Amino acid sequence: MSDVIIQIYGIRTVEDARMVVELGGNHLGICYGKNKRVPNQLSCEEAKEIFDNIPENGVAIGLTVAEDIDEITEDLKIALPEILHLSGDIEGISPDEITALKTRFPNLKIMQAIPVLSGIPLEEQKVMEYVKEYEAVSDFFLIDTKTPDAGDIGATGAEHDRNIDKKIVESTKVPCIIAGGLGADNIAEAIHLTKPYGVDSFTLTNYSDERADTKRCKDPEKVLAFVEAVKNA
Repeated sequence: MSDVIIQIYGIRTVEDARMVVELGGNHLGICYGKNKRVPNQLSCEEAKEIFDNIPENGVAIGLTVAEDIDEITEDLKIALPEILHLSGDIEGISPDEITALKTRFPNLKIMQAIPVLSGIPLEEQKVMEYVKEYEAVSDFFLIDTKTPDAGDIGATGAEHDRNIDKKIVESTKVPCIIAGGLGADNIAEAIHLTKPYGVDSFTLTNYSDERADTKRCKDPEKVLAFVEAVKNA
């Protein structure tokens, strides 16, 4: 039985937050911000309602793709999660700026997204450089797929070489959560190979129809299948 943390992204309502926790999810990912930057992003007020009503055994993860720490600070003043997931261009916020952000919010934990390009050899990427550069200021790493033409990291539904995840996990003491095209059908293999602290699913636990672009986007059957596959891995 696997005991890795289960992180489900795309939470847009209190109802979905409660549903995911009831089905066995741990970390609840909410994308929000005052300035609209990505599709289906919540306002700070909508995010705060979810943060305030997450069940006791759930953990609020707030995602931002903003790269200005003053903008992020203003968002955090309205809606403060337990963990802030930095998922914009990793080079847009320096380690020193993350330190400044943590000084402003001493109890805030940081989850830094580590971008992995699909189909590109590790030696041609800056992945391991990023890990070394950001591990001193990160409480968690979220290892996710990045498309070459995108500024932000993740939400692609695409996989990448899990051997890269394995190398990252083995190279750092920062707890690593793996992401990128993970669902019930492939999560057990990914866990066995990489031995991560946690696993993340967004696209493959959403509905497959037009409901994926609504507030209630999470498919309970897919969430449950993912949770069971993780726990049985």
